[in-house]
Amino acid sequence: MPVLDTPSASHRKATTRQSSGLRVLVATAADPDSAGALHVAAELAQQRAATVMALGVAVPFPHKVTPLFTVKPPVSIDEESRLQLLSHIGRRLQGLPAAARWSKQAMIGWPADVINNVAASWKASLIVIGIGRHRRIDRLFGTETAIAVIKHARTPVLAVSTKARELPRRACAAVDFTEASLSSAILAASLLARDGTLTLVHTSAFKGIKSIDGDLVDVYRAGVHAKFDEAIAEVRRRVQCHVDGVLLEGEPGQTILDYANRERCDLISLGGHEQGLLDRVLLGSVRTRVVRAAKCSVLIAPPPVAD
Repeated sequence: MPVLDTPSASHRKATTRQSSGLRVLVATAADPDSAGALHVAAELAQQRAATVMALGVAVPFPHKVTPLFTVKPPVSIDEESRLQLLSHIGRRLQGLPAAARWSKQAMIGWPADVINNVAASWKASLIVIGIGRHRRIDRLFGTETAIAVIKHARTPVLAVSTKARELPRRACAAVDFTEASLSSAILAASLLARDGTLTLVHTSAFKGIKSIDGDLVDVYRAGVHAKFDEAIAEVRRRVQCHVDGVLLEGEPGQTILDYANRERCDLISLGGHEQGLLDRVLLGSVRTRVVRAAKCSVLIAPPPVAD
C-alpha cells in the first residue's frame, strides 16, 4: 500500500504565509514618530503574513522659486531629496524582523495625496501611518498628515501611536450600527493579538435628558438595547476574539476617548465617512477629534465599496 506524503508543519506554515492576502502600505518619514507604525507593520508581516511596502514622501522644492544658494535645478533637488529619504528608510528598517523583504519606495509630492494614490494603485488592504505626538508642530506634519490621509482614503487607515511595539490587545470599537462602523470593528478584531479583546461602544447624546413614555428619547433608549445586542452577535459571528459591549451617554468623541483612557485600550476603531460634504462636516469632526486627542492607535475604516 503506498505511503501518503503528509505535508510537514513547516510546509503548511509556509503555504499559509504565501496565501495571505493582507497588503500593508506603511507610510514613514524615517523619523522617530514612525517607529510605532513600522513595528506594527513588522508584527503584521510576521503574525498575519502580510506583504508590506514602506513608502516615504518628500515634499517638492518650490519649482517657481529660483534657488538663491544653489545652481542645481529644482528637479535635481527633488531627486536628491527622494534618494536621501529612501536611504533613510533603509537604515530605519534595519533590525526590524523580515523588513529586508519589504518593498521600499520614496516619491516626491504632497504626502496625503501620494499615500492614497499609491494605496489605490498597489491595491493595499491597510494603510499604516504614525499618529504623531500631538505637539503644535504635528498640526503641520505627523498628526495632520494622518488626518488628511483619512479624510480621502478609500482604504482603511491605522494611525499608530509612536510608542506601539506590538499588535493591540484591547480595542474599543465605536458603533453607530452603520455598515462602516461594523466593518471597522471586524477589521479591528483581525488586527488584535491572539489574546485580544474587542469591546463595542455605542454612545448616546441624550445624557441627562429625561424621557416621557413614547417620546423620541424613550423609543430610542428602548430600541437601542435590541439593536446593540444584534450588533454584538453579528460581530461575534464573524471574529475569533472575545467580544463584549457597553452603552454610554455623552458627546461621542470625548466619551469614546474617556472610555479608551479609562479601560487602557491600545486601539480605537471608528467607521469611515462617505465622501459627501455633510458627512465630512458632521461626522468627520468626531474622527478628527479622536485622532488628534487619542493616546493610543486609531483605526478608521471607510464604508465597503459595492461590487
